[in-house]
Amino acid sequence: MRFNFSSFNYQQGAALEAEDKAYLVDHVALARALPGLRVYLTGVYQGARGTRPAHYRAAFFGFDSAEASVAALQSPAGAKMRTHGAEHFADVRLMAMDGEMIVPFEPRRIGQPCFVFAAEFDLKLRPGEELAAAERRYLGYHTGVARRLPGLRCYVIGRLVDRGLKPDRLRAAMLVFDSVEAWRAAYRSPVGEELVKDEKASIGNDRIHRLDATVQL
Repeated sequence: MRFNFSSFNYQQGAALEAEDKAYLVDHVALARALPGLRVYLTGVYQGARGTRPAHYRAAFFGFDSAEASVAALQSPAGAKMRTHGAEHFADVRLMAMDGEMIVPFEPRRIGQPCFVFAAEFDLKLRPGEELAAAERRYLGYHTGVARRLPGLRCYVIGRLVDRGLKPDRLRAAMLVFDSVEAWRAAYRSPVGEELVKDEKASIGNDRIHRLDATVQL
C-alpha cells in the first residue's frame, strides 16, 4: 500500500479558526473525492512537554498502491484538492511510505475521534550488524510487540520513499488509539514497557508526530 502524509500551517495572516473550519468543510470534501482513497485521517498537532509543534495540522491518506496514489493526485479531484491547498496552506511538508497495515482500522466511521502517534526513524545497528539484519529484527520482533499494545486501533508501517526529495529517515510507523489517554495507558502497560525498551535499543533519529485527529474516510 502507499501511504501519504502531509503537515502544514495556514497562510500567514489568515484567521486560524476560519481557515481550519474551511479545511474541515471544503478541503476534506475535495480529498474524500479522490479516486481509490481507502483511509483518510486528519488532526491537529499536540505539543510534548510544553514544546510548540512546527505545523498546525496534518493529514494521512492510504491507497492500495503507489500507482493508485499517483492516479488519484493526477485526477480532476486531485487537481482541485491541490489548488485549494495552494490557496490556503503554507510550510507544507510531504512524506510517503510503501508498507502495510499491520492492524486494520476497522470498524471506523467518519467523524470518529482518535489519537495518532506517528514516527519517522532510522534503525540502530548493533556491532557488526548490517541494515538487512536490523530490518529483520525490527519486523520480526518490534512490530510483533507493538501490535499487542492494549487499545491499539490501527497500526501502519513502511519504508519512506522519494517524492522528489530524498527522505531523511528510513522508515515510518503510525499507531492509532481512541484517545491520548488510551495511548498513554498502552505505553504504561507491560507490553508498552517492553516496546519502549526495544525502541531505545533499535530505533534512533526519530521525528515524532502526535495528532488529536478524526476519521474522514
